Amino acid sequence: MNVLECRDLTKIYGKVVAVKNVSLGIGKGQTKVIFGPSGSGKSTLLRCLGLLEKPTSGTIYFNGIDVYTTKQDLNKLRAKIGFVFQEPSLFRHLTALGNVVLGLKHVLGYSEDEARRKAMEALKLVKMEDWANYYPAQLSGGQQQRVGIARAIAMDPEIILFDEPTAALDVELKWEVISVMKDLADRGTTMLVATHELRFAKEVADEMIFMDQGEIIEIGTPEQFFRSPMTERARKFMAKLLG
Repeated sequence: MNVLECRDLTKIYGKVVAVKNVSLGIGKGQTKVIFGPSGSGKSTLLRCLGLLEKPTSGTIYFNGIDVYTTKQDLNKLRAKIGFVFQEPSLFRHLTALGNVVLGLKHVLGYSEDEARRKAMEALKLVKMEDWANYYPAQLSGGQQQRVGIARAIAMDPEIILFDEPTAALDVELKWEVISVMKDLADRGTTMLVATHELRFAKEVADEMIFMDQGEIIEIGTPEQFFRSPMTERARKFMAKLLG
């Protein structure tokens, strides 16, 4: 059974069809990568799957349960789905540790001591324990994003969605974030990642999903996409990315 799945998902804003009839699923322990041109619907799809946006039509299943028609507590479900955005949007007045502690206390109801212990474990996983007492303004972009990842994993989600987590970072900083994501994949974390970082996809992805104009154009293994994509659109896009 898939941890997270959508069937015929469509999202329309006014006259713009952002996502059109998309069906996909991700099983426990899998890492899947969504890629495609800007405006192809990747972020909208992730926001729908993360229950941050309600689809216009279609069905979303979490552990086999239809999320919207079975009257689920969406806040409880959202707590089981980690989300890492392009910008970590850390609270400036809180330290790295404080940012990670927040959800543990106020969403999951942990005590102060337990929340701090759990938050430190998460910061250690992303190699940020030495910066626990630093404020966001004192951290590099890559370090801030790693705190954002720690904030997600501290909640013990069943899946983490990553929306272009390295897009706003310089080349050197990208790799420290990608390194953390590779470690998570090696640990068996279930992840759905929207990214253009093909090296990460090649090394880590169980499956790659190519989107364009709101639709899934092609699904295959990294080996397939790097060797010979089946569709012309995927071939052209891969050629552009690989330079």
